[in-house]
Amino acid sequence: MEGVVVRVTKVLLISALAMAFAAGPAAAAATVIHTTFHGTSAEAVWRQGGPSFFTETFVNVTKMPNGQQLSVGQITENYDSEGAFAGAVGTSTRVTTGFSYTIDASQLSNASASGSDLPATTCTYDTNYDLIGCVDSTIDVNVSWTGQGELIRGNSHHHDRTGGIVVTAHLQGVFRDATASGVVGDITLTSGDLFFADISRVVSGETVICIDC
Repeated sequence: MEGVVVRVTKVLLISALAMAFAAGPAAAAATVIHTTFHGTSAEAVWRQGGPSFFTETFVNVTKMPNGQQLSVGQITENYDSEGAFAGAVGTSTRVTTGFSYTIDASQLSNASASGSDLPATTCTYDTNYDLIGCVDSTIDVNVSWTGQGELIRGNSHHHDRTGGIVVTAHLQGVFRDATASGVVGDITLTSGDLFFADISRVVSGETVICIDC
């Protein structure tokens, strides 16, 4: 069940990223925020490194009845000959158009996402990891997933109150581990670089009530 719990936490975070909040006062002294997700997702993280660099690449793609979203992050840390941190460059994007996404929603056996010249932001950091600046850029993405192992079904219900904040959440999903490879930016990503990948189909919802907010 530990793997299911990890996935449940991850998918609730995807829900918050993928869907717009609908907020309004439930009463004079309370604010209610509803978040829902009903769709499919494929996600992967790759890590590559050597004596002079370390690169981490993240890709998450989701599809819902009202649209789809692709999120990409790629950062490269550089190191000098003595192993000291020498700065970093990161590129990220989150788009809802301009890319294609296919998935076997029934068996989660495969998925793919691709897009060219997607609008992105590239930021540079100094040796203290302080931001130097950001510029508009573009990034190409071409990634495919292949499901591995059995389908894992998970259900979760959560209710918590901390001070004046009450959170109620539920999730029902099907998950499958995966291998993933492709090209993001100008970096080729192989299954040997893979840190994590899976494909999922999820229905989830979360309600946050903030009293006296």
